[in-house]
Amino acid sequence: MTNVDLLIILKTYAISLGLQLLGWPWVKKIFDKMPDKGWCLGRIFTSLLAALIIWQLAFLGLPANTTQGIWALLGVLAMVDLWLVIKNGGGVIDIPRGISKLVSIEEYLFLVGLGGMALIRGFAPSLDSLEKFMDFGFVNQYLNSPTLPARDMWQAGQSINYYSFGHFWTSTLIRIWGVVPAIGYNLMLAFIFGVAMNLVFMASFLLIGKRNSRAGVVGGVVGALSVLLAGNSHVIWYMVKNHGLTGYWYAEATRFIYNTIHEFPSYSFVVSDLHGHVLDIPIVLTFLIVMFVWLKNRKIVYEVIMGVLFGVMMMTNTWDVAVYGLVAVILAVLLIVENPHEVKNILRAVLVMILAMSVVALPWWLTFRAISNGIGIVTLRSPLWQLAVLWGGGLIISVVAVITEGRGENRLAIRTLALASLLLIVIPEFIYAKDIYTTYPRANTMFKLTYQAFIMMGILAGAVWGKLLDREVKMPKIWRFGAFFLVFWIFVGTMVFPFKAFPTYYGNFENYQGLNGELWMETKIPENYGAVLYLRNNNDGKNLVEAVGDSYTLFNAVSVFSGVPSIEGWRVHEWLWRGGYDVVAEREADVREIYQGSSVEKTKEILKKYNVGWILIGQDEKISYKINEEKLWQLGKMVWSQGETYIIKVE
Repeated sequence: MTNVDLLIILKTYAISLGLQLLGWPWVKKIFDKMPDKGWCLGRIFTSLLAALIIWQLAFLGLPANTTQGIWALLGVLAMVDLWLVIKNGGGVIDIPRGISKLVSIEEYLFLVGLGGMALIRGFAPSLDSLEKFMDFGFVNQYLNSPTLPARDMWQAGQSINYYSFGHFWTSTLIRIWGVVPAIGYNLMLAFIFGVAMNLVFMASFLLIGKRNSRAGVVGGVVGALSVLLAGNSHVIWYMVKNHGLTGYWYAEATRFIYNTIHEFPSYSFVVSDLHGHVLDIPIVLTFLIVMFVWLKNRKIVYEVIMGVLFGVMMMTNTWDVAVYGLVAVILAVLLIVENPHEVKNILRAVLVMILAMSVVALPWWLTFRAISNGIGIVTLRSPLWQLAVLWGGGLIISVVAVITEGRGENRLAIRTLALASLLLIVIPEFIYAKDIYTTYPRANTMFKLTYQAFIMMGILAGAVWGKLLDREVKMPKIWRFGAFFLVFWIFVGTMVFPFKAFPTYYGNFENYQGLNGELWMETKIPENYGAVLYLRNNNDGKNLVEAVGDSYTLFNAVSVFSGVPSIEGWRVHEWLWRGGYDVVAEREADVREIYQGSSVEKTKEILKKYNVGWILIGQDEKISYKINEEKLWQLGKMVWSQGETYIIKVE
């Protein structure tokens, strides 16, 4: 661990606190009925607002997506704050004494979450495994694109065709924090973990109610740990079955059912892919909090905010629109069952949310080509015992939550989360969204749906703890002790997971390497790293040709880390994003022609077709193709070399 990294973390916290304070005057005014006056939402709302405004301007063709543009926008927001202070007095920025305890707890949770996850990443910061190339490549392209849509790093001349607003949000925060992208990637994971600690804490706290603040705080903390660190109940089953943890492999908890994926946030933070489902964690948590507040006070402003958040979900992790649309439908049905006169309020809320979502997502949607292939019927279902192994603990907690709340003031919210969690587990047993992965067709559907079910059940775990520990909540003693016995041991059992998973992935925390996620290239593929540095410093807007690689390999690192798009990158990923393999096959054939074809004129036509200015010849290229160097030398001159790797600049 170095002092430099500690200073980077403290700087990130300080700037993030600045974002919090920047949004405080209007967040406090809008969420004045919340126990913390909306403090937990400040960082999310301010950074999202800035990102969304820049996003919309850049999609209009204005070169607003720059560091100067973002800081100018933050300056405007600061002037709005100043106007509010002058108009309403200093009270708009005060932290009322009654909420200072909650604010202190939330700041502590954010700082511990941010700092702790950043330091953990320092033991394995490298962006060289799983799908980190994809995630970092998107972030890099957004950092290099003053206007939008941004260019695809693996299909020169095409724009990114993916749910990537979260990566744009990441690029916005990287600019604000003032760090290099390879450090910013790891800081973003830490930022998400920190703000999510706050948000889950408050979500559980709201469901507990304000009867007993101490019980609420304990429940909120348990909720945060249950969502972000705990595993599913697979680890409990393993310990009981094997009388211990000998031979336990943490990843089995995410691949237990044949040909499926059933991940959860703790696993995501272990492996640290900056995917849409991770980037959307703060968004869905914010949505739930606003929904809980709306249940108590049907203001249109909350409906607008929920609609905006739906729009952000659409562009970040589109699956979550369906998931939280289902949550909204369940809540609406429960409201109407209790009071049929709610129909008018619900219809208004639906219209407002759809309108707000459309305004937010429309510019992106007009440039996006859907990659789903419709709905399929499941033919191979999960054995019930395996479903019980994975979700038994969470479902028990959901039942306990519903029974414990009874007819309490938060019954509708708790019943909604419990029913939604159950349905999200059941749905992948009957239908799935078709994609290119035909050998495990429902894997992605189960993954995206049960991921959110896990989050909801974790929030309910915090609510249950708070209710059972609150002596002011009247309930039979036998129920209080029996229910607490169950939820206590479920919590303890699932909290074994991080103590096995994190040390395994991070080498028992024995070798601290720092926060820079690209330094691995200096030792693993130093010649490619040299090419990356050269292209960064000499990027002229032209594209690159490099060897086409398979997904999850170290191929195409140069285009990812330099920010210079290549003709074609990871095959299967582009196959998915483009909705078919034809375009991939065509580009792959063109790349092959460039490297090993005999016709200079044909090669020149291909280079012109893709606006190629750089030809990379390195180890990957020599492995993949029979390089026709005599021809390549006729296309330009060598401008950089290191070892056996060199770059030809096309003339």
